[in-house]
Amino acid sequence: MLEVKAVHRLDEIEGVLRRVLQRHGAVLHGVTHVGHVFPVGELPSATDAFVFTICHADCYAALLMADIRFAAYLPCRIAAYSEGGAVTLAVASPKEACRLLNRPDLERLAEPLEKLLDQVLEETARPQPHAAAPAAHATSDIGAVEGQMSARGAIAQRIDRCGTKIEELAGTGEHDSAGG
Repeated sequence: MLEVKAVHRLDEIEGVLRRVLQRHGAVLHGVTHVGHVFPVGELPSATDAFVFTICHADCYAALLMADIRFAAYLPCRIAAYSEGGAVTLAVASPKEACRLLNRPDLERLAEPLEKLLDQVLEETARPQPHAAAPAAHATSDIGAVEGQMSARGAIAQRIDRCGTKIEELAGTGEHDSAGG
């Protein structure tokens, strides 16, 4: 397990992590707030956590081609949790996954991923310079770009038993557009 103590509050980690991942060519695919998974009152109030699912296709490809069982460990998940007022970032070691799969011969393929994860944890944990937002984002009229979107709290599309999106039938009883 790779672990570091962060200087940030738990609610600041997601934004910092997104910027760090972008610099390293990785993508944040999902965020799970562990506190929302448990019924109210079952998670101790002094403990809270977020789990960030990240992807870096270049680092994953070699491991998956060498042994498809690595799919059980990928994409990687970084946990950020607060305990006793301190925030810790943790991720499972890809080299340890090699040992668990009884494939220590693949540790050399896991090395780049392990280094990347270690760098991401270290950079996310330390103080970040407050850089101004790029001018392109400030003046753009195209709306939000992928890096600015958060799927947290998104509502899934509702599809009936015939495969029709319920929203397309809203109001008319028929599809709103001819489409193609």
